[in-house]
Amino acid sequence: MNYTKTIGSNIRYERKLRGLTIDDFAKVIGMAPGFVGLIERGQRGTSIANMVRIAEFFDITMDELITKDLSEGKVSTPKSVNRIEKDRKALISMISTMSDEKVQILAANAKALNKYIPTPNAKDLMYDEYEG
Repeated sequence: MNYTKTIGSNIRYERKLRGLTIDDFAKVIGMAPGFVGLIERGQRGTSIANMVRIAEFFDITMDELITKDLSEGKVSTPKSVNRIEKDRKALISMISTMSDEKVQILAANAKALNKYIPTPNAKDLMYDEYEG
């Protein structure tokens, strides 16, 4: 098994699944975008510390990152709460590197988009918890 290629394709799959560019993902995990690209193409390996950070960000196990083909969807699905928290942290990290102008544009778009996202009422929240 070519672990370098497996790791790279899994990183690319998970990154694209979340709609992140290489640049955004690299900023969040503290790596150079060019290095992330080399890893994704299976041309370079990376340290265990980097793999742990990547697996934690994607909320997957090291075993899943290294040995599974995540694009087949045969691995355990992480809890949505953990995924949301990871996404929240990624957004905060991305926003912290943006210019003031970009932050203002993002805030305006988020406010506009929020009009189209239904707000759950207390009954819906209770039902969701029950389904849990």
